[in-house]
Amino acid sequence: MSRCTKKSNLEVHHVRRDGGNDLTNAQVLCKDCHSATSTYGNPGKSPTQFTQDVKDKALKRAGNQCECTSVRGCH
Repeated sequence: MSRCTKKSNLEVHHVRRDGGNDLTNAQVLCKDCHSATSTYGNPGKSPTQFTQDVKDKALKRAGNQCECTSVRGCH
C-alpha cells in the first residue's frame, strides 16, 4: 500500500467512534482522506473532540503527514 503524501489540511480522525479520545484511537488524515472514511458525515453520535495535546502528539507521531494507506483512492 502506498501512503498519502499530503502534509496540509490535516485533521485528527477517530479510528473508532466508541474508541475513546486517547492517542491509540487517533489517526492523522488530510481533509480528502478524512472525508473518504466510512463514518465521515454519517448520522450518529459524534465522539468528543480530541484534546490539543492528543492532536499534537498524533501529528508528531505521523510526521505531520496524512496516515492514510487506502488503496481505493481518497483523492
